[in-house]
Amino acid sequence: MLGSDYRRRNNYFFPAKRFYIVLIQSLIAARRDVMSHTREPMNQLPIFLTLKGQACLVVGGGDVAERKVRQLLAAGAAVTVNSPQLVSGLQQLLDDRRIAAVLRPFDATLIDTHLLVIAATSDRTVNHAVAAAARTALRLCNVVDDPAHSSFISPSIVDRSPLIVAISTGGRAPVLARMLRQQLERWLPLRLGELAGWAGQWRDTIKARLPDVAARRRFWEQAFTGAPASHVLAGRMQAADEALRSALEQRADADQQGGEAWLVGAGPGDPELLSLRGFHLLQHADVVLHDRLVAPELLAFARRDAELIDVGKTGGGPGTSQAEINALLLARVRAGKRVCRLKGGDPYVFGRGSEEAEVLAQAGLPFQVIPGITAANGCGAYAGIPLTHRGLAQAVTLVTGHGAADSTAADDEPDWSALAALGHTLVIYMSGRKLAAIAALLVAHGRASRTPAAVVIAGSTPEQRLVTGTLADIAQRYAEAGPGSPALLYVGEVVGLAERLGRPALARPTARPGLELRPGDLQ
Repeated sequence: MLGSDYRRRNNYFFPAKRFYIVLIQSLIAARRDVMSHTREPMNQLPIFLTLKGQACLVVGGGDVAERKVRQLLAAGAAVTVNSPQLVSGLQQLLDDRRIAAVLRPFDATLIDTHLLVIAATSDRTVNHAVAAAARTALRLCNVVDDPAHSSFISPSIVDRSPLIVAISTGGRAPVLARMLRQQLERWLPLRLGELAGWAGQWRDTIKARLPDVAARRRFWEQAFTGAPASHVLAGRMQAADEALRSALEQRADADQQGGEAWLVGAGPGDPELLSLRGFHLLQHADVVLHDRLVAPELLAFARRDAELIDVGKTGGGPGTSQAEINALLLARVRAGKRVCRLKGGDPYVFGRGSEEAEVLAQAGLPFQVIPGITAANGCGAYAGIPLTHRGLAQAVTLVTGHGAADSTAADDEPDWSALAALGHTLVIYMSGRKLAAIAALLVAHGRASRTPAAVVIAGSTPEQRLVTGTLADIAQRYAEAGPGSPALLYVGEVVGLAERLGRPALARPTARPGLELRPGDLQ
């Protein structure tokens, strides 16, 4: 049996763990598609309006207007309906004195006394006149099913008050927004609002006992993923109070809470290749130290208040030294911060992660290593180059070309004689600037000049390029294609499979599974 500590670290307090997996994959996928395909800006700023007691006007007397009126009433607004005629539902609201009504055609003078206006008639001319009058009077206006004439749009809503989830597609795909809302309705516990309200009752007490913001955030994260939240969701409010009070007593010296480092492999470029565990830790980090090869889309998923520090190195150019990175890690962890060291590829494959882990271990500081898909595997897979293949290669060797040809340290220079003698796949990292020298060294030490070779540039990203040839001409072909970075050199017969196994253009959005869950998804 796994212990409770393991369960706390590897499960979320909601029972539908599959939901988080699907949601995280969808978030990364959506972010990637926007960043790599359309780069469309955010057209609306999501806000939540306090409408209790505020005067709001709905122009229209039909079924659509009634739906909008009821939404406004649910938010506590003082609603006036303007229309010559009302459907029975609106008439009943008027008879019950829950709304006011102006039973005549629209005129612009009605706008001035209202904070928010909704145009919900079946006449586009009237709707556009309402929108124009609202713009002139500097009032917020929504024209139903007409985002081009609206200054705000109404999202689909999941109501777990005081927790509200709003979903919008900018008016472009309301059916999609509705489908997502329906899924969230099924996934999110009905007592989630009670959990938010209960937390609000404790907020001032926790703030007084834990004045440090970071300590307070950690306390709440533990409460929301532990026993207190479980009790609330089960309706055991007294037990929830007791559990939280006990946890608070145990954190009497919360300011001394130690930090931790997480060495996370981000994969070779495609943000969707980040592991679920790595994504979860990235979202909880106080500080993110990231390489230049990390997909920018991933950084958008860090907390908004997280400290983001670029510690990237550039081959032959300026960058942060390893000593500086080590010092940053030690300083932030000793200050009680949770530090996500986000590294391209895998931390332990030419990522110097073991050096950072060693520094942390020597200092007696806690750390975790979260593996990533190394570039040799990820870039090869996207380019159609398997590392092994029956009949072509039974093994693979990974080596760095960083010290090749012009290295001054003997220990940094690969054993080119041994590498040339191998008949299996050879993958050479950081080989771009020294490609000609590396190919020449392999041939000089006995590898046949006709051996297939390929360079994968910016692998697994929309900018990926593949240059193929042989050891005899790969350097020239690479130069003619226009060098790029990062570049990996693949040598061996498996390169010949790229033409048949390579992926199509990556700039197109990836096909996604349907929104409907499969049987067992919520187990």
